[in-house]
Amino acid sequence: MPARGMKVLVTGSTDGIGRATAKLLLERGNEVILHGRSSEKVRELAHEFELVTGTRPRHVVADLSSLASVVSMVRALAAELPALDVIINNAGVGPGKKGDAREETEDGYEKRFAVNYLGPVALTELWLSLCQRPPKAILNVTISGQETLDFEDLMSTRGYEGLRAYRRSKLALILWTFDLAQKYPDLAINAVHPGAMLDTKIVRETFGQSWGKPEDGARAIRVVLERTLDEQLTGEYFDVERPARANAQAYDDRARGALRRATEPLLAHVLAAR
Repeated sequence: MPARGMKVLVTGSTDGIGRATAKLLLERGNEVILHGRSSEKVRELAHEFELVTGTRPRHVVADLSSLASVVSMVRALAAELPALDVIINNAGVGPGKKGDAREETEDGYEKRFAVNYLGPVALTELWLSLCQRPPKAILNVTISGQETLDFEDLMSTRGYEGLRAYRRSKLALILWTFDLAQKYPDLAINAVHPGAMLDTKIVRETFGQSWGKPEDGARAIRVVLERTLDEQLTGEYFDVERPARANAQAYDDRARGALRRATEPLLAHVLAAR
């Protein structure tokens, strides 16, 4: 079933896979809400897409490393748009260069955990509490190279290594995906790895080279979205276009419960903004 005629929020749509996904979905007749951290970049992208489609896409700005910024964006969007059909949580921050020091956000959280996990959780759960009609589907963009979470050190304060923190944050996103699918059984909520070593800023910064195009990742996301909607699949992890097995911890009820309990106090003030 072609994904057409829907309102779709694509986070991180000013670069890489997010940009290619937004363009692909626009070309297929969807209303795409663009998101970026830079107001200048997201406005420029909206203008560029307007020249192609004849319609200027909505665009929103938020820095996912700042929970206050996420709250502000979601509340503003909810005030002008009562419903979204699809949320694609694509925005993220990579491992950084080998040997880079650990970073904290303005909220005092380790940056990879904050941007790749807490940001999407805050955005999505706040939207679900404010919207007039829940989305048909939520896709969370993750990676295949996941690493088991250490619940004694979720903020990576001991022996910090960027790639490990990145891989753990992306597994946390999968645990939450499965948890959210159980919480909202009438919604279709899945995680997708869109492809390895695609030509994105994250891959270039981390590995110095790439082997595929962002458009390949966009196509995988589109295929998974169409399968999600057509077959009403939920609580699944897709490796590119096919259902696959994530890290074993994602299927552990105790681990998901531990992550949920650890997350609740971190986001309590965000969800109070409802």
